[in-house]
Amino acid sequence: MLFNRYGMGILYEELDFRPTPIGELMLRRRRMPEFGERDIYEVKLGEDFLMTSLFHEAESQLATLALGALEQSELDVVVGGLGLGYTAHEALRSDRVSRVEVVELLPQVIDWLERGLVPLSSELRGEPRLVVTQGDAYGRLADPPDDRFDVILIDVDHSPEE
Repeated sequence: MLFNRYGMGILYEELDFRPTPIGELMLRRRRMPEFGERDIYEVKLGEDFLMTSLFHEAESQLATLALGALEQSELDVVVGGLGLGYTAHEALRSDRVSRVEVVELLPQVIDWLERGLVPLSSELRGEPRLVVTQGDAYGRLADPPDDRFDVILIDVDHSPEE
């Protein structure tokens, strides 16, 4: 349960709030009585809700469907956007994946992972096949390739140009 300084239960906690070049970024955790004691994480950019841990099936299915279309193993995957980590986590669940590189535009989001603020932090930080880099995913993919990827998963809600 989330508690305020008086020991009373609260329904909302701001975990991080920072300005970024594309708007004010907020990570918050809250509880909704209809979901019991479950922590719900939400990300906002300005006034826009980008994602929530309550509804993450689309992020998981992005990886599941893409990997399911291929038969080979030793897959090298790139994910555009870290967010709360659900797309990368789902890709890493496959034993056919040898490496997942996540390219995240905002260093603040990477910091959430490193500080353990997002729900999948401990699982993702302990995963040796995961590499998280800061940068523009679209720019990374548009450059002449240093690496070849078997699977490209783009899970980006906003770009520098939105």
